[in-house]
Amino acid sequence: MGRQAQHTHALPDGTEVGYSLTERPGGYRVRFVGPDGTRVERSTGCRTKAQARQAATDIITEAYRPAMPAEPSQATWETVLAELDQTPDLRPESIRAYRTAVMAFRKVVPTVASPAGVTTALAHRFKREFLASSYARGKASDAKTYKRSPTSCTTYLRCLRSLWSKHFRPLGHVKDNPWLDVPYPNAPRGKRVRVPEEDVVTAFFKWLAAKHPDWELPRLFVQVKMLAGCRTIDLCKLRSDDLHGDELTMSPEVTKTRTARTVPLPADVAADLRRVAGSTWLWENSLEESKRFRPNPKTKTKTAYSPSTWRWTVQNLFREFNAGRTGQPRLRPHDLRARAFTVVAAATQSVDATARAMGADPQTARHYLDAAKAFDGSGILKQAANLLRPRE
Repeated sequence: MGRQAQHTHALPDGTEVGYSLTERPGGYRVRFVGPDGTRVERSTGCRTKAQARQAATDIITEAYRPAMPAEPSQATWETVLAELDQTPDLRPESIRAYRTAVMAFRKVVPTVASPAGVTTALAHRFKREFLASSYARGKASDAKTYKRSPTSCTTYLRCLRSLWSKHFRPLGHVKDNPWLDVPYPNAPRGKRVRVPEEDVVTAFFKWLAAKHPDWELPRLFVQVKMLAGCRTIDLCKLRSDDLHGDELTMSPEVTKTRTARTVPLPADVAADLRRVAGSTWLWENSLEESKRFRPNPKTKTKTAYSPSTWRWTVQNLFREFNAGRTGQPRLRPHDLRARAFTVVAAATQSVDATARAMGADPQTARHYLDAAKAFDGSGILKQAANLLRPRE
């Protein structure tokens, strides 16, 4: 109806609908544009304009009701998170990340009982107070505290924004997404991963051999990780029947991209893997071996292999290696992923070919590889020198 509308009515979701009232024999009639774009005219049954305006708003609301989002439920956090656990296409790591983000929010704003109670103001408050807080890695009263980083805050904000958009809103637990209006905190730009120097990698294997001279499994695990260039948790999830001859298959259920990937292995590495593989999981012998080489009260009673537990064991080995290298370059498990992308890019001289080989998209490949190490800019320019010179 556009400019011809005499009045407007705001629907519960904030949409404004213009309408006009026309006096007819028998009472006023209301005219407006329906949710499907067609013109609608209905009788209000009222003979006075004041009564007709009230009746008109009821008629418009009823006409638009099927097109309006349902009112948000008041389901508690416990209910919606339990429902989240049953989502079939969600990875356990995604559920864990969502739960961790919700827990961080509830620590800052403990009075909100459900997702429907989270407003834009509370979302901004979470960001502000989270960045101003600190945390301790230990439980002792005198444990050292650390400031919250913008990166951690961004991670939680991304999780909460995704949780509302992909799960809570479609399921009717919320009407809108308050996290969309919360900007991510400013943080220095830069690569989150770095390509380690080869002497650091060599030093790690020497340290590991000295610390656990009789424990083969972690050394073999890191070797396979370097060959595959995959995430640590993805490698921890592999099963023994994923090893076929000299190839290791990573199924869609394992990879982050949800696409299968095959990793060729040197013959000696494949033979070592077949020798240490468990009956079900590729690394399941780590359960009992960890109890012997790294006794821990938290794991001594475990009877089933857990990919997550083995992942943390591997990460703790890297942490201990770095703890003894004060002032020297550090090495993290994820740095080996950057190393793999860079080495493959140096061999292919192509970002797209590297991405295909590594089972990633080109944007991911660019994120991980070190272009200065992968591509010889000076050599490329030398080869193109004759093409770059002016033609005579």
